This record gives sequence, C-alpha cells and structure tokens, in this order.
Amino acid sequence: MIQMDLETRRINLDPLSFESALEAIEKIVSARYVKRSSADLDNAGKATIPAPKRPSAVIYPCSAEEVAEIVKIAKQYELPLWPCSKGRNWGYGSATPFLENTAVLHLERLDRIIEINEELAYAVIEPGVTYRQLKDHLRRHHPKLWCDCTDGPPDGSVIGNALDRGLGVTHYADHFGTLCGLEVVLPNGNTVWTGGGPKNCKTRHTHKWGVGPYLEGIFSQSNYGVVTKAGIWLMPKPECFCSFQFDLADEKDLPQLVDAVRALMLEGMLQSASHIVNDVVALAVLSQYPAPLLDQYSRLPDKLRLQMRDQYLVRPWSFGGGIQGSMASVRVVKRELRKRLSRLGKIMFMDDRLVTVVDTVRRIARTSLGAKPVNWILRRFMGKSLEMLEAAPHIHSVLQGTPSDFFVRHAYFKSRLPKPDFAQPDRDNCGLIWFAPIAPMTSHYVQEILDICQPLFKKYDFDFYAALLTQNSRSMIVLMSIFFLKEDPQQERKASLLYEELSEATAKAGYQPYRTSVTGMGKLAEMAPEFNALAKCLKDALDPNHLLAPGKYGI
Repeated sequence: MIQMDLETRRINLDPLSFESALEAIEKIVSARYVKRSSADLDNAGKATIPAPKRPSAVIYPCSAEEVAEIVKIAKQYELPLWPCSKGRNWGYGSATPFLENTAVLHLERLDRIIEINEELAYAVIEPGVTYRQLKDHLRRHHPKLWCDCTDGPPDGSVIGNALDRGLGVTHYADHFGTLCGLEVVLPNGNTVWTGGGPKNCKTRHTHKWGVGPYLEGIFSQSNYGVVTKAGIWLMPKPECFCSFQFDLADEKDLPQLVDAVRALMLEGMLQSASHIVNDVVALAVLSQYPAPLLDQYSRLPDKLRLQMRDQYLVRPWSFGGGIQGSMASVRVVKRELRKRLSRLGKIMFMDDRLVTVVDTVRRIARTSLGAKPVNWILRRFMGKSLEMLEAAPHIHSVLQGTPSDFFVRHAYFKSRLPKPDFAQPDRDNCGLIWFAPIAPMTSHYVQEILDICQPLFKKYDFDFYAALLTQNSRSMIVLMSIFFLKEDPQQERKASLLYEELSEATAKAGYQPYRTSVTGMGKLAEMAPEFNALAKCLKDALDPNHLLAPGKYGI
C-alpha cells in the first residue's frame, strides 16, 4: 500500500511501481499525453494559493474508456490519481492535488457536446466542455436555449464547477442542482450511470432522483469516482430580460438590504442569483492596487481606499442581479424592487437597448475629445464613472449566462502585471485564496460572519474583500478573497495564517464553508468527525487503498 505522510502532505511512491504504471498508461494514451518532465510538472504545480503541491505526472485521456483503463492501471500499481476537468479552479487550488506526488488525471480532452435536447432543455456533455464552448454552441445551433455560467473563467469546466457545487448567475445558479444523470468511472475501473433504471432509461437526464437511493450527490465534493459525462439542464430564452444595479446609500443599512433580498427571494420576486459586494470587490474589478505602493503596503491605507472610491464613484456596498420572464412579470419585479429598495439607495435598470446606447457612449468616451465631457455627464447626472460605464455591458451579459473574461481579471488586483485581456492567474503568479463560509440569509447571521472576519483581515494586514452571494432563498455565501503578493514570502505566510484563522473562527461560531480550497481540505475532518467517519466508510468500500483523489474534501 502507498505511504501517505499527512504532516508534509506528501505521498511516498515506490519508484518501480510508478514507472511501471506510467509505461502502462502510455500504451493507452500514448507518451505524448503523459507529462512528466520537470518543466511540465513545475508548470502543473502552479496555483494562486500558497504552497501548491507538485504532481508526479499529468495524464490526458481522451475518452471515458481511456479513463476507465487508466483507473484500473492505477489500482494495479497503487498510483494515486487526482482528477480535474479544466484546472481553472483559480483561488481554490486549480489543478493541484492535496498531496504531493499524486498524478493529475486531466480531463480537458473529453470535450464533446454529445446531445442538445431543445424540447426538454438539457445537454449531455463531457467534463472538458467549457462555459464558452457551450454558450457558443447554443448561440449557433440552439438560440432558443440559454445556459448558466459563473462570473469566473469562461474556459472553466461546466461539469467541474457543478461537481464542486459552484454558483452561477441566473435562476439556474445552483450548478450541481442542474446536473441530472452522471456517467462515473469508479475506483475499480467499472462504469456506472447514476439514477438506476434500465440501460436505455428515457428519464436519465430529466428525472434527477431516479429510482432507489439517490447516489448522484456522493460524487460531488468527493473522491468516490471520476465523472466522464453528465446531463445539464438548460433554460428557454426568456421573452424579456433586464439587469439591475443598486447602490446602498449608507453602509449601516446593509442588514436591512440583506433582509430585503431574502424577502424578495422567498416571495419569488427575485429568482436569479444576486451579489452584494463591498468597495474592495468593486475596486478590484475596476482598477488595480497602485503599483508604487505594492512593496509598501499589503492593505490599502484607509485614506487611499476612500480616494479610490471617490475616483471610481464606488459605494461601500452595492447590489446587482438579473430579472427574466415575460414583459409583464419583469415590470412587476422592477416595480417591487423600486418600492422595497428606494429608501435605502439608488437603483438603475439596464436592458439590451440601453446596452446599445452605453456602447455608443463608450466609443465616444474613447476618443480624445469625448472622454472629458462624457466623464463629466456621467458623474454629474448618473453618479457613475467611465470605468463603471465600461463594466456595465459585461455585467449585463454575464447575468444572461454569457461568460466573460472581464471579471476574472480582478485576480490581478495585487499584481505587478497590468490586467491582461485573457487572464491566467496561475501562469502570472497571482496570489489569491477564496474563503467562502455560508450563513442562513438573515442580517444577524451574515453580519456575524462579517464581524468575525473583517478584524482578522485587519490583523494580518490584508484588504477586506467581501461578496454576499445568494446561494438560495434561505442561505447566503459570504465570499472573501485574500489578495497577496505571491513573490513575497512574508505575505504568502500571512495569507496562509489568515486563511487558517478564518476557518477556525467561523467553524467555532457554527458556520461551514460552502466549498473549500485544497489549502483547507485537511481541516474538514476535524469540523464534523461523525460525518467524516461515514464518508470514510464509503471511501473504504469503493476505494480501499485511497488512490483516487486522496485527501479531497477531508476524505
């Protein structure tokens, strides 16, 4: 059996078995698709989190059949495997494993869109299919259907994000909730479809629960199998869509805003996922940390942060989301939002026609003569900056499920590099860790998490980035980002200490993460020992040698 040193998060491999395993795998996928040079492994071991683990090899199968053969070989030679879909899990660990010397099973070559059922609004896809690929395919061939996406990387995996229970932007934002029917390669190399039923089951991708025990859930945030195909529900293009942006006038009214959002969601007025973001989130999207100050401060001085807020006309908290449905129902929701929120701040709605106007104004603003007058008009009559005008169409389109590179670039907030057109935070050595506890959606619980975490960011001298995401009508994710200079050992150490203390403090107060980074997986077993014992029983039964994604989510 392989030896795992959990103290150093390292697996001690038998060299002869390792070489034999890779030779056997190369016969399946060819040597071209087994990466094992130092340069390849160094590159594969890059991530925005502190101290990511370097894999022992990276294997690229191209089919479910090849995955099954590789898993059988791994079992024979006791080769630990870490499956990943696209490796764009930036801020959570990317494609890096929990334990060093684990081989990464990279599924990006499994990139087929197998079926689109327009009548029943679902797709069947492989894990290498990206949000950009699926959206482009629908736009060209099935324009009556929309898919959901995240405001993260457009080239992230649709299935990979869903299996990690990622959150989207429309009323289909619960990505795991929209998966239906999984093809899974088990740790013994056998393949199974979840949901039971006959082999030609007609409801495999329409009836989520299947018949008998519901097993789909055990393959989410776990290491019980490799998902090689999945059904994903799509949505009919609505008759009418608009987005909205709300600026909270007084940050002391944040509790009232949280409670208002909960009421609107419980009543069915707001169905799409929505975001309440603080000033640091907005500044990261619109700008960058001033370059001359990167080596002087790890947190923006309060005076400078307020100056940047004035420069970009950013409020302490703002709220945004989308509304879709019939023209009549959208009018009702808009009227209700004005009624509920107008006493707390200013709300602005945007539809496709206004986006066209904004694009025209943006083009004028880019000319040498247009920038100053456009900027003056925007600030004087709309309370918006040119930078916010540039962001508005991106916000509007992503809320319709159109993925965008625009928002991923905020990972470069604390980077010496300018924001690129196409972000690659791992490649560019950006320092970023996501921390995401979840709370019941009441002002009391959300504020308690903020009150626990904000002083810790100050203690370790990092900017307090907080986005409140509606996971459903009863729960709110308090998403925080730790931005740090990756090349600064002191900042990297402090970022790790902050993450650890945030995890301990929120768990002590009774809050769990909605998902976690590779950095935090080792502590999950301590949080719920009885739950973890049951999870381990399943793991022992399915994967007695713990070869598949060892340590993932504490299992």
